[in-house]
Amino acid sequence: MPATTLVCPHCEKTVEIQASAVTRSRPCPECGEIVMLQMSEKTTKTKRRALLMGQNEPPATPSPPRAELTPSVDPQPLPGDAFERMRMDPEIHQFRRRLVIGAAFVTVVVVVLLIFAILRPSHDQRQGQQPVEEKGSQAPAAASMIQPEEILPPVTSGNLVFRPPGREELKTAQAATEKASSENLARLAAAEAVLGKFLQAPDWKQRALLVRDKLRVAPMMSDYYAKNADGPMPFDSIVEAADVSTKLSEHVVVFQGGGRRLATVEHTAEGPRVDWESFVGAGEMAWSDFIETKPASPSLFRVLVSPAGHYENQFGNPAELACYSLRNISEPGAKVVYGYVSKSSPMARELDYWVQKSSDATVPMMLRLKFPLDAPVDFQVWIHQFVQSGWVIK
Repeated sequence: MPATTLVCPHCEKTVEIQASAVTRSRPCPECGEIVMLQMSEKTTKTKRRALLMGQNEPPATPSPPRAELTPSVDPQPLPGDAFERMRMDPEIHQFRRRLVIGAAFVTVVVVVLLIFAILRPSHDQRQGQQPVEEKGSQAPAAASMIQPEEILPPVTSGNLVFRPPGREELKTAQAATEKASSENLARLAAAEAVLGKFLQAPDWKQRALLVRDKLRVAPMMSDYYAKNADGPMPFDSIVEAADVSTKLSEHVVVFQGGGRRLATVEHTAEGPRVDWESFVGAGEMAWSDFIETKPASPSLFRVLVSPAGHYENQFGNPAELACYSLRNISEPGAKVVYGYVSKSSPMARELDYWVQKSSDATVPMMLRLKFPLDAPVDFQVWIHQFVQSGWVIK
């Protein structure tokens, strides 16, 4: 081990201290105080200087007396590689250990979060499907009241076997399907018979006796037929009869020449009654009068609505306005107008919902329409209010 000659900072005597490549401190042979040979720089950035002195290799020949030695005052580097000294430093070992532990902790947290993110969607899907499965399993749950291994008694065709709640014995009941079907057929047949009389009536006064809510509708029929042709409506057949509710049924009337129109019949205590307003598409005022007078106050109309893209005049901004084609069937050859509404309004979302929901090119709706003030043309109107989808007031 080489000896290093230096001046002790405590007793100020020249001494020799055995030093190695990793030596940081040694006691002074004279005074016994610790002499620091090397200090590392701390994170506080306080600079420490190592006391570097010359080294003396063990002499091959006897050294001269100590009194004759002259101390070397020039700083000398420690022997060995500086990288090797840093690699063996305990503080560096401790820092590297902390760094490895921190990296391992972060890796574990990331892996746990990834596993949670993968498992969470499948769990949500199972929760979202659970109500559907429960809903679809209502019939099997009810049927499970009868044990699978139980042998049921013979059942006559058209009968139903069931177990009353809280009882062990089985009971047989006759199914009411045939009865219900016969009642529906009879009701639809009665509706078609009244609808045929409605179409064949010689004038509106006779027709008014077969309409729904006749006290309110009769004045409207008088005004309507004062401007439109009256008399029987020639038709070929009535097809596609179907119940839409317990009170209403729908029937498709095929006119001579191929035209079709939907007729709604209400089943009342007095018998079937035809919904005249929805059959002719009547509104609060005549469609031709509305176009001619261009009123700025809203009026109720039954129209067929479909998407359109006509923009001009004060309705010339497609970025802010939604455009719809509005067609009225109350008058032969009625003029088609364009209705507009703000795209950001709830009414635009309502209109788009019903248009997208329908499989047809047009959707029957009841809307309140009005012209803008000083309207330059008679075919552009504001859609003031969405009343309902369909022409029948239920």
